Amino acid sequence: MTKIVIIDDEKHCTNVLQDLIEKIHSDYTITGIFNNPLQGLEFIKNNPPDLLFLDIEMPNLNGFTLLDILLPIDFDIIFTTAYDQYAIKAFRYSAINYLLKPITEKNIVKAFSNWEKRRKKTSEKQWQLFHNQLHNPKKECSQIALPTGVGYKIVEIKNIVRCQSDSNYTNIFCKDENKILISRTLKEIEELLTDHGFLRVHQSHLINPQFVEGILKQGGGSLIMTDNTEIPVSRQKSKQINEILEMMIRFK
Repeated sequence: MTKIVIIDDEKHCTNVLQDLIEKIHSDYTITGIFNNPLQGLEFIKNNPPDLLFLDIEMPNLNGFTLLDILLPIDFDIIFTTAYDQYAIKAFRYSAINYLLKPITEKNIVKAFSNWEKRRKKTSEKQWQLFHNQLHNPKKECSQIALPTGVGYKIVEIKNIVRCQSDSNYTNIFCKDENKILISRTLKEIEELLTDHGFLRVHQSHLINPQFVEGILKQGGGSLIMTDNTEIPVSRQKSKQINEILEMMIRFK
């Protein structure tokens, strides 16, 4: 039995969440609903859930402070929050679950889907990564949390050589490690790494240009990476990508 607790100071939000959870997952049990975070805190101390839906901005006690009091945490969390580009960026790089307000059936189904696919307790390193990015929102992320089969692996973005699609999964190839298979699509990874200069050169390939050693023009074009792999370049992107890479290689 999956036990759920909801904490949000806005009553209409807890009502919407309750109705949608009961509609989508009648097999899940909501053990507590609180509009007062202090009451929710006391309840969780004695009745830990499997999953907590937690608002961030609340009077008396915000969501982050509530969790700091409860540490170490042995349950999963889905934060509920109004849109804030910096907070969302921090959530995504640290692989911590979140749900955007206003809450709709579509986005709660997606939030549940993401949680059910991974169901891994948030690690201390993830929390640290999240807090660092949240409190330094304009600083570029240097690390990313990758959801693996056994938990989360924190890697330095600058050490990622390339990413290769594997259906709904992605293989991440790092400079000093073997490949890491993660439960994220290549599109999700592309959205995070494009700001770091990564290029989607093919439907199945995302590369770090810093690790390109050569360019082959024949057969539509391909790239030779420092790990000795040959990556195809899609015809639609070949001219633009080759111009970028040739300039980079010239000044290496």
